[in-house]
Amino acid sequence: MKTEMVGSGERRVQVGEMREGLNRSWIILALLAAMVAFTGGASRFDAVQIVPLRSLSAFFLVFSLFFLTKEKLKAEYALVTLFACFALIVMLQLVPLPARIWQSLLGRTGIPELDVALGLEGIWRPLTPTPMRNWNVLGSLVVPAASLLLAMAVRASSLTLLRIVAGLGILNALFGLLQIVTGRSSVFYFYEVTSRGGVVGVFANENHAAVFAACSMLVVTLLGLRVRKDRSAVWERFIYPAAFLLILLVVLTGGSRAGFVAVIGATLVSMTMLALSPRPRRGLRAERSMGRWFDQHPRLLLAIPVILISLTAAAFLALDRTPAFRDILVRDSLEDLRWSLWPVIGEMLLGHWALGTGFGSFEQVYHIYEPSALLMPSYVNQAHNDWAQFIIEGGVPAGLLLTGIIVWIVKAIGTMLFHRTRRADAIFWMSIFVIVAAASLVDYPLRTPLFQLVAIWLLLALSRDARDIKAR
Repeated sequence: MKTEMVGSGERRVQVGEMREGLNRSWIILALLAAMVAFTGGASRFDAVQIVPLRSLSAFFLVFSLFFLTKEKLKAEYALVTLFACFALIVMLQLVPLPARIWQSLLGRTGIPELDVALGLEGIWRPLTPTPMRNWNVLGSLVVPAASLLLAMAVRASSLTLLRIVAGLGILNALFGLLQIVTGRSSVFYFYEVTSRGGVVGVFANENHAAVFAACSMLVVTLLGLRVRKDRSAVWERFIYPAAFLLILLVVLTGGSRAGFVAVIGATLVSMTMLALSPRPRRGLRAERSMGRWFDQHPRLLLAIPVILISLTAAAFLALDRTPAFRDILVRDSLEDLRWSLWPVIGEMLLGHWALGTGFGSFEQVYHIYEPSALLMPSYVNQAHNDWAQFIIEGGVPAGLLLTGIIVWIVKAIGTMLFHRTRRADAIFWMSIFVIVAAASLVDYPLRTPLFQLVAIWLLLALSRDARDIKAR
């Protein structure tokens, strides 16, 4: 009898230690997130920050391998498989092909004649015409791989992942605020090629920072709704509304038109989530008087942020403090370079839809199709339509992979739509992925390592939420 009690006590100690270790898992994830935040905000392959970014990411990747098990991999089999398929596509694009096969591929018109003139008949080449850029893309996968495997290795919960993403959103807003205060010559611009004078936060591109802010606002809203059910998290009820307002104020002073639209959409979605969220039960009221007061006045809790945000946005518009909104009214969007690229993008799609040009090769391949009317001192390094560029570089295999990801997301969100208490969550997940997808139509936010890390963790958090619903 005594031995059984001792054994039971030992098991309780072991379980307690395991839970404590899991509770502290957010620290290693936060370290990875902070490292990527300060070194992974640019999409350029030649940014000097890539050296520490990939080196340290490799360290986190190796660290995660020590704690991965078959059970953890099996739990996220779909995401692991999709990521492995993408890495495989990139690697296959580097495999040398016989000359006859390579020359018969779409988009190789005129190259056989050049080979004859230069005496290069019979040379084997990889599918991509820019193998060095393709190797660079393969090397860049160390960041999302570390993000995925580390979060799986430490069994990070959906709440933990979303809290870290919210912290990144607040960090991005704080640095944007510092850039506003200190001006164009601010030391808070981390990258040599960046939007100086704009609100870029920890990014190099103002559009990416604004879209990230819109996503962060949705995450903050969801966390604010979830802590209403936790009577021990009274302090978080004040942090999340303040964080929401901080991010909103900073973004409104920026000049990103796409980001401005995304933030307005995120605000409207946040209000919808608040309206649809169930009221907390009386049994879950916080012990402190302020927590009880908030629980007793849920409608007022909804009205306060609506009124504050509406008044703030109206004040910014009235005082002409929103450059992005002013640009929407003044500039003709059809004159934007992005729209001028679309005919060229369509021609490239027709020429390389089958197997693609190789990931990372868009800039060089574009020169083949570049019309004289678009010749200018500056150059085009991205398609500013990531959906199309993904197919141009990856062809049909990339299209199938993209379809698989979309189907998985739709299926995961669909499990929440049938639960009345999780409709606010379903709206959140739909909205945040719609924002990223819409932004990718006119830009390339997912080309930045920081956005890749956040996207991976959002997918993992969605997987966790969907699995929790099925388990009930």
